Amino acid sequence: MKLPASALALASALWLPSIAHADEAALTDTLKAFTRCDASFFSSLNTHRDAWQAYAPLKQDKDFTWIAVRDRTDRKADAVPVSAPVIAGLKLLSYNDEVSDLGQLGLYYYWGFIVDGGVDEVAQRLAALLDQPGALQKGSGEYTRSELKVGNGWQAIKPMPGKAPGMRNVERVLIVEPEGKQGTQTRVSCSVQGGVNAGLLAQLRPDIAPVDYPRTVAETNFGDVAVPANVLQHLDAPLLQPKFKTLSYTYLSKSADGKNLPTTVTFKAEDGLLVKNEAYGKVFTVDRLVLADLVQLKSKMNGVGDGQVLQTREAELKIPTSWAPDQTLSVRLHMANVPAKPSDKPTDTTLTCTVGERFPAREVFASLTGDAIKLACEQGDYKTSRAFIEDLGVALTLESTSSQTHFVNEMTALDVVR
Repeated sequence: MKLPASALALASALWLPSIAHADEAALTDTLKAFTRCDASFFSSLNTHRDAWQAYAPLKQDKDFTWIAVRDRTDRKADAVPVSAPVIAGLKLLSYNDEVSDLGQLGLYYYWGFIVDGGVDEVAQRLAALLDQPGALQKGSGEYTRSELKVGNGWQAIKPMPGKAPGMRNVERVLIVEPEGKQGTQTRVSCSVQGGVNAGLLAQLRPDIAPVDYPRTVAETNFGDVAVPANVLQHLDAPLLQPKFKTLSYTYLSKSADGKNLPTTVTFKAEDGLLVKNEAYGKVFTVDRLVLADLVQLKSKMNGVGDGQVLQTREAELKIPTSWAPDQTLSVRLHMANVPAKPSDKPTDTTLTCTVGERFPAREVFASLTGDAIKLACEQGDYKTSRAFIEDLGVALTLESTSSQTHFVNEMTALDVVR
């Protein structure tokens, strides 16, 4: 017998509350699983896939489902909107999936949500979902639950904001922190960080494909990475040729907050180029191959780096024929790491310098002779005031400014062998 339309409408209305309640329970179960910062989040998404698929883009593989961002290695593509209703008092705005490789400081895998509301309110509601609510500890403006990998398990530890685990330890962290400057949104993230390996990712992050697991990169010798021939052929610039055998100098970088950072730089001239070493106290050093310290051909960090060499693959130079005021020197470089990791991407950078007036080189350091030429340079967010020492054929940085820093360099020692 066919039911009248009014009866069908009544039946549908009776079903709606139970369906809504079932969806709410499913969404809450998944958010509770998320707070464990392990694979149970992705298992719950799979179990409740029907409830979530209307609110976020999903992908599935075997017994796991995840919220899919376009590219977790790209800051412009590592987040997607989430339109779910309020879950356990929390309004989710977006989902983030990020990965960062900080070399010897560790690998960082983040996943989590941007939530509407202030930190204290969000932390209180999130704590109610935790298996152990008291484990979420309040810090200076944030809430954190920290665990250290010990053997096959995890041990609760006191949160250590600002201290990197390095490559010898692995930490698992749930963090609730402000998002933006308005105080109206909060970032809730899980992070596994430090010496993360493929086995651990397979356990905690089934959404990450094996092809994207971290790989051990062997230490690469700086001297073993050659500058490509197509780059070398663009370096014929008589104005930038070195006029010394070796040069070393020490300077203090002085900032507005009173910090003085000592740095020692040494140059050795080879075939019209300069082999440069920068020693930043006893912390780390950087090796570079440069032209007049204006064009970088390769570089490698020692002590805090990851053993790779950053190699210039393409170079486009526009060098003036004289140091006449208002002339422009520009350098465009395309660079890539050797050997490359799966998450590595080539980088492009452009340096543009405007030629200024001449002044006595002794104003840079008393023992220098001849003229120096002022160079006002820009490289992205980074602006520098440099002096090209004409008698040496090298540029020295006198001042540097970015959106977050400002340093004035004071030469304290200089020695040259011609």
